Amino acid sequence: MIDYVYGRRAVLEALKSRQVIREIWISQTAQGSVLDDVRTLARSKSVPVKSVEPKRIEEKAGKESHQGVVALVETSHFEYADMQSIIDHAADAGVLPAIAILDGITDTHNLGAIIRSAECAGFNGVIIPKHGSAEVNNTVIKTSAGAAWHVPVVQVTNLVQAIKELKKSGLWIYGMDAQADRPIYDIDVTSGLAIVIGSEGVGMRRLVKEHCDFLVNIPQRGKIDSLNASVSAGIVFFEVVRRRLTQ
Repeated sequence: MIDYVYGRRAVLEALKSRQVIREIWISQTAQGSVLDDVRTLARSKSVPVKSVEPKRIEEKAGKESHQGVVALVETSHFEYADMQSIIDHAADAGVLPAIAILDGITDTHNLGAIIRSAECAGFNGVIIPKHGSAEVNNTVIKTSAGAAWHVPVVQVTNLVQAIKELKKSGLWIYGMDAQADRPIYDIDVTSGLAIVIGSEGVGMRRLVKEHCDFLVNIPQRGKIDSLNASVSAGIVFFEVVRRRLTQ
């Protein structure tokens, strides 16, 4: 079956991944260095590139932001990783594991942005629940700028069971909670860890929160008492990066 990936960075990263791409369409009016990179990499992989009228891409993309390029890929579903792969990902890289656990992120743009931050921060995987969460689709891939092709994303039936498995592997679990007494600066980055990000407004579900080892918050000084989930994720992910770089 054929699926479609839209957007310059998303198509470029799809080319760099193991995704099987049948062909790429580029609008006759589209220009830019990223598109040059797409053409070069596609040529090296023997992926046909067609120059098409802008309206042809617009008709195919609908409301999707396509940036003048679309890749036709031979798959109808995103290929999720398994739990062991994210532990192996850290071992292969020779680093302390850092995992993102997302509880109830239903907005595809937020999910894509969090995956992008996780990949940029060098996290070894992202875990999402099968129910009550957005799935990885074209919008998520586009919003992640193709990062979803490069960081393992695991979809699990039971998030609490996944947390238990990570604990058995020696990871500490930190849940983001606006009401927590500890700031994110108290996170122990000298051990493997997982960061749980809950949904906006609701936060983590009760059982998920109860299975966290620690609850931490982002100290705020403004009048608005909460941050966007993807912004919160980016802040805490790169706090882990900063602290590990200074150890």
